Amino acid sequence: MKKEEEKLFNLIKLKLSKNISFIDEIASVLDLSYDAAYRRIKGKTTLNLAETLKLSNHYNINLNTLLVEAKNDVQKIIVQKTHNVISDNFLHIFFEESVKEIEKLLDSKESKLINSLKDYPLYHAGDGYFSKFRIYALINMSSSDVTIKTLPFSEFNPSTEVLKKYHTFLSKYEKVSLVEIWSDSTIDNILNQIQYFFDIGLISKEESLEISDSLVDSLSSIEQQAKNQKRNKSENSYHLYHNNLVSLLNTVLMQTKTNKKVFVPYTNLSYFKVSDENTTNQFEQHLKTQLEFSKNHSGDAAVDRKKFFNTLYQKIENLKTKISASFLQNNFSNSIL
Repeated sequence: MKKEEEKLFNLIKLKLSKNISFIDEIASVLDLSYDAAYRRIKGKTTLNLAETLKLSNHYNINLNTLLVEAKNDVQKIIVQKTHNVISDNFLHIFFEESVKEIEKLLDSKESKLINSLKDYPLYHAGDGYFSKFRIYALINMSSSDVTIKTLPFSEFNPSTEVLKKYHTFLSKYEKVSLVEIWSDSTIDNILNQIQYFFDIGLISKEESLEISDSLVDSLSSIEQQAKNQKRNKSENSYHLYHNNLVSLLNTVLMQTKTNKKVFVPYTNLSYFKVSDENTTNQFEQHLKTQLEFSKNHSGDAAVDRKKFFNTLYQKIENLKTKISASFLQNNFSNSIL
């Protein structure tokens, strides 16, 4: 008998009562005769792929536990990609897959999402001017189409389908219980994008300033949630932590009472989904370590929270000043010429 088959049968036995006939049980699940089931259990007949999948699904056994290899302390696990193909419709797929995952959390008691934020999360973009810019920047930077890459922000109109999926995505994420770890640089990527699109002439000074003001509104909403320790659109909890000591990687842990999943980014809004129990436990422990070295800015931590958000607001003001000064300098140079 192959060691994977032996491991599978041993895991199934652990899930069954002692008074149940193991051969009868396997025969029933696989719709086989008693003799055919016996031959598979004893290793005289090899399980085919369909039978292996049927057993693992029926008894809720993760295939990682069967296929994991450990040699010289190197472990291999199975991961799932959220995007099979990176294409121009990646936003549709991202919103659809994200909604599926978050609905599972919302349907489970004692569930939460823990996010280690290197960059500003899309689910905090809200429904204003800033959200339009986020969608614009994502599509522009992910496309190879020259027409899309040179389209001015003023002419950009997201499709009805994208907006509908975005609003569904937003409505789900606004309700989930959330723990976030931020650093002072979490908003830097967004600020750099505003500066970049202004510098290449795809957004105007007025648009840049309006996007920046809309970003302030988004941050204000997060600050309020941290103060209240709950989400704006539900009674679920919200906790904000600040950490400048440990690198944050945009890695997400989705946790319910009985299940954990880790989402590891590998391209823009594309993730490897990991369900392997050992790996998710290791990552959960890593997050606990990050939290130990973080300051809690939720609830009664008013002074630390105000200092942190003032740092972020000041960064936005500095960007607005830089853009306005650059605009005046360009106009002055053009008037001389």
